[in-house]
Amino acid sequence: MIKKIIIALRSPRGRDTMMFMLFVVISTILWSVMSLGDEQQYDVRLPLKITHIPDSVTLISLGPDALSVSMNVKGSQLLKMAVGQVPTVNIDFRGYRSKNMLHLSSADLKGIVRNATGGSLVSFVYPDSISIPYTSHRGFRLPVKVEVKATSGPQASLVGRPKLSVDTVSVFVIGSDLPEDYLAVPTEALRLSGIETTTTRRVKLLGPAGSRLIPDSVDITFEVEPLLFKNRKLVVEPINVPEGIKLITFPAQIDVIYMAPASQSQNGENQLKVVADYNSIQPESKNVKLHLTGVPEELRNIHLSADSAEYLIEKVL
Repeated sequence: MIKKIIIALRSPRGRDTMMFMLFVVISTILWSVMSLGDEQQYDVRLPLKITHIPDSVTLISLGPDALSVSMNVKGSQLLKMAVGQVPTVNIDFRGYRSKNMLHLSSADLKGIVRNATGGSLVSFVYPDSISIPYTSHRGFRLPVKVEVKATSGPQASLVGRPKLSVDTVSVFVIGSDLPEDYLAVPTEALRLSGIETTTTRRVKLLGPAGSRLIPDSVDITFEVEPLLFKNRKLVVEPINVPEGIKLITFPAQIDVIYMAPASQSQNGENQLKVVADYNSIQPESKNVKLHLTGVPEELRNIHLSADSAEYLIEKVL
C-alpha cells in the first residue's frame, strides 16, 4: 500500500498535486497573517467583577455578572477570545463610589471594557450603566420565619418541626432602619405533600424592598420515619354514670388498631382511652357507642375493632 502511494506521488500527476497543495498551504498562512491584523466587529459577553470592596461595605445588590459588548477587535484578539481567553472586566470600587452609591455611566463602562480588551473600539455595552447602592451599616440579625406546609404519605410520619440550615440571617438596607412591622424574615411559601422519606428543599428568603439578605436562602429539612402497625387491647371505661348505678359492657375490653411512628414514645399511646358514655344510651337500643379519647396527633388510621358494645345496667347497693 505504501509503495503504491510513493509511486503515485513520484508520477507527473502526483508531483502536480503536491505542488498545488503546497501553494494552498502557503496562501492560507499568508491570508491568516494578514487577517490577524485586520479589525472585525465582534459581540461577546465579558465577565464582570467588582474589586477592592472594603470589609465594612456591603453591596445592597450584586449587579450584573457579565456585560454584553459589541466592539471592533483585531484578528489576533478575536482568535484569543474564540478559544476561550475572554478578559474579565474589573470595576475598582474605590474609583466609582459616591454617597452610598456605586455608579458607572456608559462612558465609564466603555472605557473599562476598552482597557480590559487591549484598546478595542467599543461601540455598544449592555447594560449601558450600573448603579448599585451600598451600606456601611453592620446589618440586622433577624430570625427566619418558616412559611411551609408539608404532609407525609399514608405509610410515613413527619418527625418534629422542620429543621433549618440557619435560623437567623443578616438584613442590609439603605439607611439604618427596617420597616417597623418587619420582625422576622419569611421564606417563600412551600407546599409539599405525600413525603415518604426525609426531604430537604432550598427555599428563598423574602426581604423588604431595597434590601439584601445574607444568606438569601435556607435549606429546610423534613424528617420522616415509617409508621408501624400496632394493635392494643384497652378496657372500656364508663363515663357520666349516675351514683348508685353501674354500667357494664360486653366485651369489657376492645382492640384499638392504629399506625404509629417507630420513635413514638408509649407515653402518648398510654393516654388512649375507650369510653362508653352513659348519656348516649338510647332506651330502645341494646348497645352503647364506644369512643376514643386522648388520641395523639402522631397516630394514623386509628379505629376500634367494634364501634359499640352490649351493656348491662346494675344498681349498686
